[in-house]
Amino acid sequence: MARRETLLAGLRDADPVVQEQAAQALDRLDLLESLPRLLTDLNSFTAAQWVQLLRSLTGLRDETYLKLALRALSSPEEDVRAAALDAVAEIGDWRATGPVCKHLNDLSPVVRARAAATLGQLGDRRGAPHLPPLLEDPEAGVRACAAQALGALGHAAAEAALLRLAADLEPEVRAAAYQALGRIALAGAVRG
Repeated sequence: MARRETLLAGLRDADPVVQEQAAQALDRLDLLESLPRLLTDLNSFTAAQWVQLLRSLTGLRDETYLKLALRALSSPEEDVRAAALDAVAEIGDWRATGPVCKHLNDLSPVVRARAAATLGQLGDRRGAPHLPPLLEDPEAGVRACAAQALGALGHAAAEAALLRLAADLEPEVRAAAYQALGRIALAGAVRG
């Protein structure tokens, strides 16, 4: 009760930033208190409700949030899968590497790009061998995210493909290739 009273007092603070943070904290508290009821109604959730739930739980690093994010990965809705990948990246649990890898072949380029970026953020090198095929993806954003993830993972085996990608027609892809090559070189020097 003291927590809620303190947060309610924050709504009356003179500083608008404090008010905003107090309001966000109250929203999150309300969500967490209603979570047990929500979990029983997940099958009836709309895509918008799934996205809202996943975004509302940002910062919560527990098993429930991970399970919700992994469950949301199987949604037929692109925006839900994308939000789930964002949640997995934010949680940072390596156990999600396998389920994330499955989305590197998603029909949606948005989801493919987010899956690649998520693998880079997870830092689990087991995901790296699944990324090189995305360097040939028809979508520039997907190629760029795959290159950045390979660099983040220090995947030296992709160096030849990244060197070819440095001549891509899209500047964002070339920049990502150069960044990845630099990170791979740095990772190699540190390991050596």
